[in-house]
Amino acid sequence: MFGHSLRYLFIVGLAAYSFLNTWSVDIFKYYPIPVHLTGVAVLFLVVIFGIWESNRLINRHLQLQNVPFLRQTAYQFAVSILVTAVITLLAIGAVSQVYAIPLSELGLSLKLFLVFAFRINLFLNTIHVITEYVKQLRKSQMEAEQLKKASVQAELQAIRNQVNPHFLFNNLSVLAALIPKDTNASVDFVQQFSKVYRYVLVSHEKELVTLDEELHFIDAYLFLLEKRFGAALRANINVSAQARKKKLVPVALQMLIENAVKHNIVSERRPLYLTIKDIDSQVLVVQNNLQRRLHDEELSTGIGLSNILQRYAFLGGQTPEVQQTNTDFIVKLPLLSVPNSK
Repeated sequence: MFGHSLRYLFIVGLAAYSFLNTWSVDIFKYYPIPVHLTGVAVLFLVVIFGIWESNRLINRHLQLQNVPFLRQTAYQFAVSILVTAVITLLAIGAVSQVYAIPLSELGLSLKLFLVFAFRINLFLNTIHVITEYVKQLRKSQMEAEQLKKASVQAELQAIRNQVNPHFLFNNLSVLAALIPKDTNASVDFVQQFSKVYRYVLVSHEKELVTLDEELHFIDAYLFLLEKRFGAALRANINVSAQARKKKLVPVALQMLIENAVKHNIVSERRPLYLTIKDIDSQVLVVQNNLQRRLHDEELSTGIGLSNILQRYAFLGGQTPEVQQTNTDFIVKLPLLSVPNSK
């Protein structure tokens, strides 16, 4: 509010209203000020201008980092009270100098203007708090709506992956080939297959999951992929115990691995190497060697990666990094420290 483009018009209007209101109720009759009314009007304008502009500077330059809105507002208001008192003292001192009136004769005037200045400061800060609160409320509502859309989009993407006929066909084909050869391996395959689907269904009820949960899911998912591709797919996971306690958006790793498999050559002559590791328990690095298919019929729409970026932007305030070199595709996911998540 204090930085409004029409603030000088507001200052003049508030000064005029305050002066006329004070004059109309005969305040000056009962508490005479030894200065001409024109001088008093100018004094009103100067004091209000000083209060407004000082609050503008306070709000601009006294921004505390990572401090709740109400606490920061209280801190800024406390500072503004001190500044208001100084402005009023300086204004009365200027009157004393301009009109050659001893300060001892302006004691009552000083008290009146201090009361007036504090009330104006309180009024302006109240309006400012209401304005900022409404602004933050609208921003929160917009972010909540965007997050809801992002979550719905993620759920739709996950459902599409669940019922993807190619994914089902490939895994059922692998299972059909395993049954006559190795019954025990077939049972293991079905168990891992059920883990994948169960996790996808349950995880989308949450905004965040622990990395440990996600990696248990990825173990099952990689089991299915390795049964399908054999030695053509080689995954290496090296994540610290501390990093496993951190959180990330659900199914993010599966989306990245699926994209890597879908859009790169995976063969025994040209294996696809997947690496998942953490950096100081703060960042999770997902990396694969880049060997694009010559005729990629399922070109990526970018929905999966875009959704991951969106959800991180709204939940953690940290954005994943995406890097592509001539030889590798790398995504760095921030690991979040959040006590509880739905």
